[in-house]
Amino acid sequence: MLLSNNDIKRELIKAKNLSIHPLLVENIKGSSINLTASAHAWNIKSKLSVVSENRKKIIIPAYSTVSIFTEEAIWVSRRIGGTYHPRVSLVAKGLGNISTTLDPQWYGLSLVTVNNTTGNDIEIKVGDAFVSVMLYYLNSPATKGIIDNQASRPDIYSKFTLIDEDEVFLSQQWHRNYHGILQNMKKSESYQYLVKDKTKFRRSIFTFFGHPLVSGVIGGILAGIVIFILGMN
Repeated sequence: MLLSNNDIKRELIKAKNLSIHPLLVENIKGSSINLTASAHAWNIKSKLSVVSENRKKIIIPAYSTVSIFTEEAIWVSRRIGGTYHPRVSLVAKGLGNISTTLDPQWYGLSLVTVNNTTGNDIEIKVGDAFVSVMLYYLNSPATKGIIDNQASRPDIYSKFTLIDEDEVFLSQQWHRNYHGILQNMKKSESYQYLVKDKTKFRRSIFTFFGHPLVSGVIGGILAGIVIFILGMN
């Protein structure tokens, strides 16, 4: 079953099946969550960085393919899987990411491959959303302990030419384990906002049903139903 925005928020608050850090609440859409581009990206062919000198843009050359790390790290339990999809705004420019899967029990950054089908260089701003992840509940939990790939995919990024900034970012431990992602998410302002928003919603529901007029109307309806049922008997 595909998770809606409300499902995603609920799972993030409970943090038993899903954690994301850094978490941008505004990137949670109707049935997906957008992930943003980090300042760590490489040309598949040359293995060289395609990030501008000021670290603010990713430049994807004409007719080329690049791999871009997301700023966000994700953890999912055995009960959730997902798929990565290109954003329509980038597809319209001639970009498309090579769709792949988010396996159950994954934790780490996402390394997304993007190809430029046009004859012009195309730029993506660092920090902009560039890929969407759709999440699904599994009919039954995946087998415990079976994780096919290492966190944040060192088997792939080790083949690229890394500069100092890349080494520092990729060596950080918080995105290389489940607890690091979870604890950083829970300490973030975005997570606290989600929790407060949920509490505020519950309070408004209780306030609504606790209003004397509403209680009286509901009581009258229930009494009418009971009388109707008794009358039929």
